[in-house]
Amino acid sequence: MKKLITKEDVHGLLHSSAASAALGTAIETGLLWMLAERPLDGEKVAGLLGIPLRRCLYWLQFLHSLGILDGTPQGYVPSSLTYSAILDARSQDSWKHLALDERERTAGTHDLALYIHEPGSIWAAQHLTQPRDYVEKMKASGSRAREFTRMLYEIHQYLGNELAAFLDMTDVRRLMDAGGGSGVVSMALLRKYPDLTAMVVDIENVCAAGRELAQENSLADRITFHAADLRNDEFPVGFDLILLCDVYVRGEPVYRRLWNSLNRGGRLVLVDHFSPAENIAPAARLEWSFLDSLEDPDFYIPTIAQTQDELVRAGFHLLPGEHTLSDQRVVLQARK
Repeated sequence: MKKLITKEDVHGLLHSSAASAALGTAIETGLLWMLAERPLDGEKVAGLLGIPLRRCLYWLQFLHSLGILDGTPQGYVPSSLTYSAILDARSQDSWKHLALDERERTAGTHDLALYIHEPGSIWAAQHLTQPRDYVEKMKASGSRAREFTRMLYEIHQYLGNELAAFLDMTDVRRLMDAGGGSGVVSMALLRKYPDLTAMVVDIENVCAAGRELAQENSLADRITFHAADLRNDEFPVGFDLILLCDVYVRGEPVYRRLWNSLNRGGRLVLVDHFSPAENIAPAARLEWSFLDSLEDPDFYIPTIAQTQDELVRAGFHLLPGEHTLSDQRVVLQARK
């Protein structure tokens, strides 16, 4: 969300929840892809999607006013902006997952003004079902895990390539990608280093989706997937390098288990957003931090210094230097 500048921006933001819901629904129902196949008028859309006619007509008019749809004599079609920002950018399944996730994580904010003072979860205060973290969601549904994994595979292509360009892996033969999901970063590293093998450690449903992607990328002979929950399971052992990239499960107990999995002299590479100071959220995670605080008022993202202290207590020796990627993720390295 861009910083507000004009009075119109402020007024628009106050009414933006309806626009967000209208766009999310156009994604989740498949409307945008339906209209990309052929123009349709409001009556035909209402019939195909099973929506009351007038509600559907107003919805389409609203999407048109937002610039999501264009009107033609034959009916509505996606706008050029919708093509460039949505239809041509990612797959339908990825967009569907992103829209669903957005809808679920903001469900408790509707009456925020009435509940923001609560000392605990505002979800519990409203007698709402609290949003399970994404690991639990993936465990409960194989199809959702597959959508989630493939969505992150699309989104993190650039991250994988940027890390592969930065990391020196010439001394590494066996890599563990802890919480590596689709294996997108591991695959980028495997392409650069032909003698490297990788093991992705994640929950079973995610591993199943990752194996499909490894097969599709002709890398199934060099990357394996090991089912485990990073929060409490033990990890395999015997690795030259462990990568913990964009994984919210962190802290000294996790780092101790990762230390045990490394060969002597092995490296831990930690890649994530960190708070610039205590109680100051990283800019890239500000909205997520705010939403997470509504479920857990004590939620925080550690600073680099706090993370380094935890690594040292877990037995690691810090390696000098920090590297900031183009998306403001920071790369920290430590050695066993």
